[in-house]
Amino acid sequence: MKMVQMTAVGGPEVLKLVEAPEPKPGPGEIRVANQAIAINFHEINERRGQGTTPGLPAPMGSDFAGPIDALGEGVEALKVGDRVVAMAMRGAYAEKTCTPAALAFPIPDGVTTEQAASCPVAGLTAYFLLYDNHAGPDTTVVAHAGAGSVGCFVAGVAKRVGCTTIGLVSTDEKVEIAKKAGYTHVVVYRKEDPVAAIERLTNGRGADLVLDSVGGPDFEKSYDMCGVEGTVVLFGHAAGDPTPEALLSFQGKGKNLGLRVFFLPTTMFARMPALATAYQELFAGFQSGDIYLPIDRMPLAEVREAHRRIEAQETVGKVILQP
Repeated sequence: MKMVQMTAVGGPEVLKLVEAPEPKPGPGEIRVANQAIAINFHEINERRGQGTTPGLPAPMGSDFAGPIDALGEGVEALKVGDRVVAMAMRGAYAEKTCTPAALAFPIPDGVTTEQAASCPVAGLTAYFLLYDNHAGPDTTVVAHAGAGSVGCFVAGVAKRVGCTTIGLVSTDEKVEIAKKAGYTHVVVYRKEDPVAAIERLTNGRGADLVLDSVGGPDFEKSYDMCGVEGTVVLFGHAAGDPTPEALLSFQGKGKNLGLRVFFLPTTMFARMPALATAYQELFAGFQSGDIYLPIDRMPLAEVREAHRRIEAQETVGKVILQP
């Protein structure tokens, strides 16, 4: 069986395609013959040594979808041949992956395997970011990286609950993607100051909710985009960690702002019963056309190039590896 290992901390060149024994599902586990494997940005960060570095060499990847080809002892709710989307702590970058059956969900008709594989990290993040912050028809939401995978899911889920949305993108080429995803407004932040743009688009009121996956030296601008009693949710650090001073700068804005730091695994494992509802909503969004997500398919053997393209911001939507 072919799988990808991270052999060291560094650039995409540290990813190596190797031969490995087929995993065997343990009690309560299933094994999936992967047809679609999603790449998430936290895997880029892990490879670069940001966060916890695993013992090396290490398998990579968490999100995958395909038919079940083996069951462990005690699994009754699923059967061999069922098409499922699933998560694993590691090992999704492979031809076959084992995971607890509790983390696998059947894929309904009308949803492609690639769409389903995009849901675990990107889709669930968008869902909980919006629902946990009570977004609704009276909410104006700003999303960084509006043409990325989480950004596309945010636009689609927000559309289903009636929010006004503003997507921030880096280039003119990404504007059309963000518009197709369903954003009410799209701002190219390299051409127009995003703080001024949000003030203009909201008639000076500011945003109720700013979803920041970027962090970095410009994090304070997310506070400046907010209106009175607005909330910033930090859920990524693509541009690096914000400084402590930037994180705490909301105290001097005079707007009673709130800051939340969102980490999907914490939410997911604390609220396992909510996962089925979340997946149902995401699947319904694909079936209805409310969720638009470009899929960029690449062979598993080209994982290095896939990581390079994502890191260079050359992609939109979701990059899917196919064994």
